[in-house]
Amino acid sequence: MKLIKTLGFIFCFTTFFGQNNTILEIDNQTVNKIEFEQIYWKNKKEKIATKEDLDEYIQLFINFKLKVIAAEDLGLDTTKKFIDELSGYRVQLEKPYLIDTSINEDLINEAYYRTINEVNASHIMTKLGPNPRSEDTLKAFNKIKDIRNKIISGKVGFEEAAEELSEDPYARSSKGNLGYFNAFKMLYSFECAAYNTPIGKISDIVRTKYGYHIVKPNSIRKAKGRVKTSHIMITTSLKTENNLSKEKINAIYKDLVEKTKTFEELAVEFSEDRKSAKNGGEIGWINSGGNFYPEFEEAVFSLNINGEFSKPFKTPNGWHIVKRLNYEPVGDLKSMSYNLKNKIQKDARAQKTKSSFINKLKIEYQLKNMLNMKELITIIKNKNFNYENMEANKKIKTIKNTLLTFSNISYTNYDYIEYLLKSKSIEKNKIDQNLIKQQFEKFINQKIIDFEKTQLEAKHPDFKALMKEYRDGILLFEISDQKIWTKAIKDTAGLKEFYALNKATWIWPNRVNGTLFTSESKKTLKKVSSLKTKKSLSNDSIMSILNKDNLFNLKYENKIIDDFSKYNLTFDQLNKGYNGPFNYEEKLVLIYVEEKLPQRNKELKEAEGIIVSAYQNYLEDQWLTRLKKNHTITINHNTLYSIKQKP
Repeated sequence: MKLIKTLGFIFCFTTFFGQNNTILEIDNQTVNKIEFEQIYWKNKKEKIATKEDLDEYIQLFINFKLKVIAAEDLGLDTTKKFIDELSGYRVQLEKPYLIDTSINEDLINEAYYRTINEVNASHIMTKLGPNPRSEDTLKAFNKIKDIRNKIISGKVGFEEAAEELSEDPYARSSKGNLGYFNAFKMLYSFECAAYNTPIGKISDIVRTKYGYHIVKPNSIRKAKGRVKTSHIMITTSLKTENNLSKEKINAIYKDLVEKTKTFEELAVEFSEDRKSAKNGGEIGWINSGGNFYPEFEEAVFSLNINGEFSKPFKTPNGWHIVKRLNYEPVGDLKSMSYNLKNKIQKDARAQKTKSSFINKLKIEYQLKNMLNMKELITIIKNKNFNYENMEANKKIKTIKNTLLTFSNISYTNYDYIEYLLKSKSIEKNKIDQNLIKQQFEKFINQKIIDFEKTQLEAKHPDFKALMKEYRDGILLFEISDQKIWTKAIKDTAGLKEFYALNKATWIWPNRVNGTLFTSESKKTLKKVSSLKTKKSLSNDSIMSILNKDNLFNLKYENKIIDDFSKYNLTFDQLNKGYNGPFNYEEKLVLIYVEEKLPQRNKELKEAEGIIVSAYQNYLEDQWLTRLKKNHTITINHNTLYSIKQKP
C-alpha cells in the first residue's frame, strides 16, 4: 500500500463518538474533546500535554481541517480518481475485519508450534492432473485407498509400498521419505496430516492439488534455527567422474586446512556452483527442515561457530564443503507473531478464518437457504431460456422465486442464474448439477461478505476512524498539490516575482575554488608546489611521483571552500596560487587557490530547489490566511487545556 503524503501529518477526524465538550468549531462543524484527544495522542510521543504544545497542535489541526474543507468545497471527494484511490485503500483496510480473529490466533499458535517442531514424514501418492475428470479422480482415490488398506492389514510395509506403488517420482530412491520439514513448507492439508497423525501411524487419505496421499510421520524434533552459509561444490554428473571429483574436493579441503587460500578465494576459483562462486560461495540462510538434501543440512548444522567449515561430504548434486557465516536461533512467539500472521494470510489456512467468519455471519443475519434444485434446473432447461440475454428470461415461471434470504435481503433464482452465467458454470447443453450446488456456496459467501462490508463502519468505530483518516489524507494531498506544490513549479512568473522580492535571502558566502593537498610531511608539500610551478605537472602525475614509496604520503581533493574557520583562516588571508602549508586535523594542508569567489546573491537557477520550497511555504501561508478569513473558527481554550495526560 503506498503512503499518503500529508506534509508530515496524517490526521484523522472521527464522527462516531458521542457528543462531548466542544474544543473546536469551524462554521457548522464541531470537534469534541474525545475526538481531539484521539488525534492528539496518536501524533504525540510524550504522555504529558503542555499548554504550549496544545496551542501549537490546535493550530496545526485547524490548518488541516481548513484544507480538507477547501478540498470538499471543490468537489475533490467526488472525482473518479479520489473514489478509486480510496476504494483501493478500503480493500486493504477491511481485510482484518472479515476474518474470525479467534481462529486466527489459534492458527498463529499452531503455526508457531509447527515452526519450532520439525516433523520427519514419508508419503505415498497417487497422481492427479490439473483438471482431472471425475473417473480419473475416482480411480486415483480407489488406488490410494487400496494401498492404505494393504499397509494397515500388514500385507505390505509402508516403505515397500512407497518404493513400488507411489506415483511420486522421487519415492523409488527415498522410499517415500521427505526428510524433516516444518510449517509452510508443504501444502496445508498435507502439513496437517503429518503433524496430526501419531508418530508411526498412517494418516487418513489427504487430497492436494497434486493428487491423493497417505502420510506416515516418523519422528519429530526441535527446529535448529537457521545458518548463513557458504559452500564449495564439485559436481558428479557421471559415474566415471566420481573419483576425480572426490580428489578435487579433497585438494581444496587441504588448502583450507593449511590456509594456503581463503574459503572465498577457493570458492571463486574452483566451485562449480557458479552462481554462488561469484559471491565467495555464499548461498544465504539455510533453515532447518528446509528444501536442502538431508546430508547438506546435517553438515551445515553440525558447525558450531562462525567461520568453521566442514569436511568434504557428498549429496546427489556432488561433493561439498560448507562454511558457517552466521547463526540465528528460532524466535519466540511474540517476535514471530507478525511474520506468522502474514504467512497465514497468504496460505490455504487463511480459508479457515474466512469460513469460520462466514458461518458466524450466517447465524447473525439469520440466513435461510431455500435453493430448489429441481425448480432451478427446470428454468435453465426451459426451451425459451436465453443464455445470451438474462433480461429476456424474466417472464419464465418461478424465475423470480426467492432462494436465499438474510438480514431482510432476498436473492432470487434470477440472481443466481445470472451469477452462474457470468462464472461460466452453465452453458447450453452442458449442465452439471454438482457444480451448480458447489457454486451456490460461493454465491452465498460472496453475497454475505459483500453485505458485511457495508456494515463495517457501523459495527467497528475504529474502522470508521481509519477510513476517515485515509479519506482526509487523500484530500489533503490533492488540495495541497493543486494549491501549493505543483502550482509553485508551474507558476514561473510568480516564482520569478517572489525571487526578485526576496533576493537577499539566498546568498553565496565568500568562497574559493581550488585544490587541497594533505600530507604529514612539510617537505612533501613543498615538492608539490615546486613540481606544479616548475614542470606544470597534473595533480595525478604529482601523486604518482610523491607516493611512489608510500601510497598514503600525499592526498589531494578539488573542492570549493566556504568554511575557512576549520583551517584557522579567513577569506581575505587566501591569495590566488599556493597558500600554506597550514595545520589541519593533525596533518598539514596546502591550499592552491584557482579562483576567489566573493559573496553575492544566488541566481534563481543556482538555488531553484530551495527557492521553490520557500515559494511553496509562501503560497501555503497566503492560502491559509484566506481560508481563515472565509471561515468562522472558535476554540474553547478551557476544554482544550483540560487535556493533561495520556489516558
